[in-house]
Amino acid sequence: MPSPSSLTRRKSTPSSLKFTRNDQPPGGGTKPLPTPSSIQHVLLLMVVHLCRKYLFIEEHVKICVYLGSIFVGSIISDFAPFPRTYFSRKDNIFNTYFVKLSWAWTLLFVVSFIYMTARVYTCRNWDMIKRHLLRIVVATGIWYVCTMFFVKVENNYGMCSKPLKINDKYHCTSSGHKWYAFSISGHSFILIYCAMLIKEEAKALIGWDGIKDMIRNEEYSRSTDGKEETQLYKLSDEELSNLKDDYSYFTPYIRGVFIGMSLLSILWDVMLISTIMYFHSMIEKFLGGVISILMWFVTYRFWYRRKGISPGLPGEGNVGYMNPCNPLEASKMKRKASLISDRKDKDKVPTFVGMPIYSLRNQGLPHEGGSLDENSSKSVS
Repeated sequence: MPSPSSLTRRKSTPSSLKFTRNDQPPGGGTKPLPTPSSIQHVLLLMVVHLCRKYLFIEEHVKICVYLGSIFVGSIISDFAPFPRTYFSRKDNIFNTYFVKLSWAWTLLFVVSFIYMTARVYTCRNWDMIKRHLLRIVVATGIWYVCTMFFVKVENNYGMCSKPLKINDKYHCTSSGHKWYAFSISGHSFILIYCAMLIKEEAKALIGWDGIKDMIRNEEYSRSTDGKEETQLYKLSDEELSNLKDDYSYFTPYIRGVFIGMSLLSILWDVMLISTIMYFHSMIEKFLGGVISILMWFVTYRFWYRRKGISPGLPGEGNVGYMNPCNPLEASKMKRKASLISDRKDKDKVPTFVGMPIYSLRNQGLPHEGGSLDENSSKSVS
């Protein structure tokens, strides 16, 4: 029969166990966990993921596809014209209300996206926000100068169907004659340039979901008197509060605008195919595409990477949540490191109650046709 003292010890054993609760306040020493996601949130992230897959195709692949399609498609259309469709009409709804207003549509989405994202990752630093918006001013200047250059070339360097004293497009067409000139494809230029601009500015969304974890970890660190240093430790309390408020408020709108930018980029690519099939000659389209890619390269690959003399790259701010110079490559490296870590975890020595099973460590896991007992007996013998 057990003694009273042993009964007392048995009763006191469960109460002496200490369990860690996830809902303890940060000051209790437990890191807060991420809040669970709703079904609507998961579905939205799935749509955003699909848009990322299309929008973030690597630059060299996209450029090769653009120029290769123009070159091959134009040669085919010159020697074997494609059947006439709705897209071959200049007055089709997509050409009239979207392509002819392509720069306005692009600015509508991109400006709002830059403003909202820059407001978050700069912690409402208005000087930095203005610098990021300056990229749109530069892009608009490039669009205007190139468009005027194309028009000037077409108007002044051509030939009228009937010789006139003043040889230009205006006097030729106003006299009822036809004007034959080399016309650099403005459609080819603007559609590729808009698509590349959207792609570059959309990179600010890479690593965006990690900001939420950064904020949570920093709040926990400050509640424990900074025992753990985080990526946001340099932010003041006001900057951290601005970051938290703007991130939670603007993130749903940012994701919505990002989806709109992706759909707009798809439309520009579809209309570029229409241009390749039905309008302009091969050299006119190819030259327009080369100029657009050259303008993109000079700005985003050369000028904007120079510190102090440029508006900077998307994502540059007080929150170091991504690598602005190479965000896609950094994202791939993180995924690769995660996969390697998972693989190493699988190769770890099996443990029981935190202690390694030494027979398995020495002999390896049992192969097919063998058993654990057999391998253990071999190690003992």
